Amino acid sequence: MTCLSDEAEIYAVEVEKKSSLCSPTIVSYLQLRHRLYEGRPLVLDADVGASLRALGEELDAPGALGAVLHRSPEVVEQHHQRELFSKVDILSALTADTTPRALAEAAMEHRAARLTGDAIDLALDATAQATRPAAVAGVLGSEMVTATARIRFEDETIEHAARIAVQGAELFIVRGMGSRLDLVFSVAAASAHELPVWAVIDMPTISEGDLLGLLQRLEDAGAEAVLFEVESVDHGLEYLQAFQDYEGELVAGALLSAAPDALRGFPSEFYTSWVERAVELTDRGARIIGGGSGTTEEHTRALARRLGVIHPSFYPQSLQELRVDSDLDKKS
Repeated sequence: MTCLSDEAEIYAVEVEKKSSLCSPTIVSYLQLRHRLYEGRPLVLDADVGASLRALGEELDAPGALGAVLHRSPEVVEQHHQRELFSKVDILSALTADTTPRALAEAAMEHRAARLTGDAIDLALDATAQATRPAAVAGVLGSEMVTATARIRFEDETIEHAARIAVQGAELFIVRGMGSRLDLVFSVAAASAHELPVWAVIDMPTISEGDLLGLLQRLEDAGAEAVLFEVESVDHGLEYLQAFQDYEGELVAGALLSAAPDALRGFPSEFYTSWVERAVELTDRGARIIGGGSGTTEEHTRALARRLGVIHPSFYPQSLQELRVDSDLDKKS
């Protein structure tokens, strides 16, 4: 979507006011969106499950990401701070497993609304204290558990999308839907709130064929961008090449696994070659780049640093003026 609802615009203004008091930058996706089309590609954070597991959290059961919000919010906060230190542009709130169905696996389905709010608040609080722009994405869709009955899936998806939007997420990342039908439905449920929506297309979904048809359905449902989640650069280059034949307005991005055999939720060793291969994807048109299966903050930190060398940037004039005004206010 190219515009925000009145409620979302009001929220963006409030975030700008808050951030101007504690940071020289404005924390808002609206300040980053131009990079979908020019300049340094946007960097999305790493595999959240792998990052939390590397910090010592146990995530073996369905609904684990929701449970960790209740059990160890300080670890989630630490993860967010590490990602912001890595200079990611988009921070994912841990809302993937805060649906009633996912939390039922941890006997906490009654906490769905509160934990969804907690997840987004933790991410917003982290970005509000950052020294550079960063936006918070609400994740719609669990990779481990979802409602099996169609009517329950649709009702829960619509309800969860509404909760994420109301709590203040600046955009949606839709993933882990299990089928093309579910993915398109979920994108539509998210876009109903007039916030930007990025849809993750994993390899099983791509393997069903007719990629261009899927891209069109996702754009019709309201997607702004698609993220190809790939286990190798070769696959990513293949899909980005196929994307060139698409005539719509979607923006392409990629999530690169730490290794071809990496598993989502399990940290993999970092190799410097991963960064160079990820940069290849941006050279071929990926305007959003992030860590796929097995990646941690170490991967995103090295990636953001490398892209910063390739695409050096300066504060826009408006932000320079904001810093000057802030300094004058402090002196007065």
